[in-house]
Amino acid sequence: QLFHESFNNSYWIIVHHHQVMSVFDQQANSESTIGCFGCCVRPEDSYHDVRKQHHSQNKLSREDERKKKEVDASLSEAFNGLTFEERQRQEEVLHGVDDKIAEEATFINAALQELDKHLLKLKQGSAYETAERMNPDYVSERAFRVMFLRGNEYDAKTSASQMLRFFEVKQKLFGVEKLLQDITLEDLDEDDRASLRWLQLHGKDRSGRVVFLQFPGLRAFKDLKNELRARFYFMMELLKSEETQLKGIVTVLYGVEQFKDSTNGMGHLETVQVALAIPVYTAGYHTCCSDVREYALFNLIVKLIPAKLVARNRIHLGSHLECEYRLSSFGISRLPINKIKNVTSYPGGDEACHNSSSSMTIEPNGNDVLFTSNRTSNNPGNHYLRNLVLELWQVYDSGPSDTKRVIVDGIVEKIHSNGGRFLTNSGALQPYWVESPIEEVRTKVAQMFRNQKRAWKRASSLQNKVIDGTPITGDPLPYDVILGKSQNTRGKELLQHLIKERSEEYDALDRGTKATIVVAVVETIKGKGGRFLQPASDSSGLRIGY
Repeated sequence: QLFHESFNNSYWIIVHHHQVMSVFDQQANSESTIGCFGCCVRPEDSYHDVRKQHHSQNKLSREDERKKKEVDASLSEAFNGLTFEERQRQEEVLHGVDDKIAEEATFINAALQELDKHLLKLKQGSAYETAERMNPDYVSERAFRVMFLRGNEYDAKTSASQMLRFFEVKQKLFGVEKLLQDITLEDLDEDDRASLRWLQLHGKDRSGRVVFLQFPGLRAFKDLKNELRARFYFMMELLKSEETQLKGIVTVLYGVEQFKDSTNGMGHLETVQVALAIPVYTAGYHTCCSDVREYALFNLIVKLIPAKLVARNRIHLGSHLECEYRLSSFGISRLPINKIKNVTSYPGGDEACHNSSSSMTIEPNGNDVLFTSNRTSNNPGNHYLRNLVLELWQVYDSGPSDTKRVIVDGIVEKIHSNGGRFLTNSGALQPYWVESPIEEVRTKVAQMFRNQKRAWKRASSLQNKVIDGTPITGDPLPYDVILGKSQNTRGKELLQHLIKERSEEYDALDRGTKATIVVAVVETIKGKGGRFLQPASDSSGLRIGY
């Protein structure tokens, strides 16, 4: 008989009738879809290979079978503890088709007030109370508190408990002196940074959520505290993106074959405690393994996390191929298995620092908008954004504030729908690209509209000006540009530098808007105190030409 998996990647596999029946029996008994299908293969795989793969996978010892059933029972128990509506809700969250909470001002304010009430009841003698005494503004900042509410689906009581755990963990890992400071890459020592290599990013799933990869086989630390400090930093970096706060992340713990845990599960309890203290909304958690012993380790995690989160967990037991196809059914693209170096000892040295920063790297693509501090980016995504602003700036300028907000949001949505992101350079010791918070993006786009209006006014005034022709006395100033003469001045060198720097941007614009680049160059020269001079027609000296 033929059975067809109705997921994104659908492939035909040959199975026996009793195997199909056992699938449905297992599903009926556990009332869970976890671990139902034993193998998933490509169409070109032969029938004999499929049977061989299927039987080899199911050659488990009695002890392994017992461990697997124990984990399945724990998962099933947690799943069955939820109401039908809550199960359905968690399934929708896992697959990214859930309805997001509308963040209206009245709703947020009410949640913040409720959060305050719970904090008053719980804070006595806590690290949170210590931080509050040191700087009440830091712990009561609105954006900081909203981050915790988002991470806990606006459950004020749970958010308050997590805030207390957050400061306890932060104090334990970094000391009291860092309680009121954001942890940066500079706060990690060489051993901490080396521990970053097993934590990596893998773009986004089909619902636009960040995919957070963990490779247990790459764990290599001198002290467990190094790894916990690295994890704290990594996850707080993710939360700098407001989009990540709202959509959450999908975590993949990948311990298949050569990526099996190199430390035999050391520190799993402490790792879970740190993860539960950080307000990252985990929309899905996938554990991939090829060994039942790895599978059994998850039983510990099940006992520590809330039932809702357990319901958003899936365990995939099998080879690389099998696990990749299981993940693909949840909208997670193929993992970069062949590009990852397996490290079984502490790397140390400069190589560790390099690899630790690269694990946080987002590779920009042509559709991304890149925000840089020193110059305008010539990335195609930036050109597309500038053209949108040029097209809509007059409508934006003449509209009320509500219309302006709609236009800005529309432009942001166009960039996203075109496959682009808004990326900012981290500015760290080892710079990398991170996604910009949505409010920061809106502010920057609105500023582009204001800059465009100013550029248009300057260009208009330039067109109405007539050459002054006023004679000057004395020698030219250092930043004057003397037209029609070959001598070099600092002003002429600056002009040549500006033309070279902005030539690509100038060429990319249409004829009607190239004047904005010219005006910007002229204003830069004038800002240095320079003038544009030309020889007088009567040979009486130099006259102001602009």
